[in-house]
Amino acid sequence: MYSDYPRIVVKPPGPRAKKLIERERSAISPGLGVKLFPLVPERGRGALIEDVDGNVFIDFLAGAAAASTGYSHPKLVKEVQEQVARIQHSMIGYTHSKRAIEVAEKLIEMAPIERPLVLFGMSGSDAVDMALQAARFSTRRPWILSFIGAYHGQTYGATSVAAFQSSQKRGLSPLVPNVVWVPYPNPYRNPWGINGYDEPDELINRFLDYLESYIFAHVVPPDEIALLIAEPIQGDAGIVVPPEGFFAELKRLLDEHNILLAMDEVQTGIGRTGKWFASEWFGVKPDLLIFGKGVASGMGLSGVIGRRELLENLTSGSALLTPAANPVVSAAAKATLEIIEGENLLENALRVGEFIKKRLGEMKEDYEVIGDVRGKGLMRGAEIVKPNGKPDLELTGKICWRAFELGLILPSYGMFGNVIRITPPLVITEEIAEKGLEIMERALKDALAGKVTHRVVTWH
Repeated sequence: MYSDYPRIVVKPPGPRAKKLIERERSAISPGLGVKLFPLVPERGRGALIEDVDGNVFIDFLAGAAAASTGYSHPKLVKEVQEQVARIQHSMIGYTHSKRAIEVAEKLIEMAPIERPLVLFGMSGSDAVDMALQAARFSTRRPWILSFIGAYHGQTYGATSVAAFQSSQKRGLSPLVPNVVWVPYPNPYRNPWGINGYDEPDELINRFLDYLESYIFAHVVPPDEIALLIAEPIQGDAGIVVPPEGFFAELKRLLDEHNILLAMDEVQTGIGRTGKWFASEWFGVKPDLLIFGKGVASGMGLSGVIGRRELLENLTSGSALLTPAANPVVSAAAKATLEIIEGENLLENALRVGEFIKKRLGEMKEDYEVIGDVRGKGLMRGAEIVKPNGKPDLELTGKICWRAFELGLILPSYGMFGNVIRITPPLVITEEIAEKGLEIMERALKDALAGKVTHRVVTWH
């Protein structure tokens, strides 16, 4: 579809994009989201997006890591069109759905949980709420543990357990009560000042001691805690990868106190890191696993995969959502899982991900402003810092803005807004990735040379 890419025919945002952005301001609440770029997509193919002005961009965002099979994949299009022509809606809360059953069976086959059951939702946020409900219902315990830096979504329950940016909670209290937050073991930037790359065991032990000696001993008794919810790799906090042995050690401690572990794999799951679920990288079997985003290539399906004894006795209808796993999104999910498997996209994520890691590592050697490079598969982050090592939010935003002008959708995220996030569609090729990284490096040079006056605005 696109033989030349990226292709900038008019400096973005172009005239058509500007008109639509202005129309949106008068019609849609700003509460809908943080506009990272003045981009109005018109169509796409694979890992490329064309906007309403005819500009073609390389996409390193994938719609918040949701467009797992890229855009307009022929198999996905065919399955969705055929399903709409048959029947577009049936409500799985009241009737049965062949499509939903097929998807559930496939997820059960993939999940690192023995004899699981599945609940279906529409977004990662409501799936997080379902996991919280299941944990409290099955354990009859009131307290939840979560991590500082965690982004779990925007429903009331998901917002209540998140701790990504405090602005998420401004003016919304009272939120769901009985939540305690603990520091995530970030090897690069943690409150204990430990270099977790050089001393991973020390970082793990320091965290476990904190949990036992401070939280369990002085904040909340462990026999009152239902659940600890965690991202295996923190996404919006800046692609933070914990030490390899962390979750195995944490699970052992939680099991001693009969505390459940829920892995929020909304962003890390469905092949994003080169495995079906990132929990597999850490050798841990969670009690509950939350999925979403990429499972239907962004078409509105999510859910919870959990141990049978935690989900089989839920009150009838307590997880009922009218559009959940409707035939069309279920068809999209079935097609997505078949595409990932049939086209070896897990292997592609590993191969192209290693290429991206290598190129980012080379840039880190050449540019002191890149303080850390991390991630797995096609979930990569580069942390931009000042000479003193502190986060450089301004420079990060300028790099991403300049990249956008040059035809690359390159988002910035992180707890401090200083991490360049690379989460392209799983179908991205090494050739497209290389062109994107060339643009990123040029944008970095231009920003350092003082040639960039605008910057991307991110969460804050």
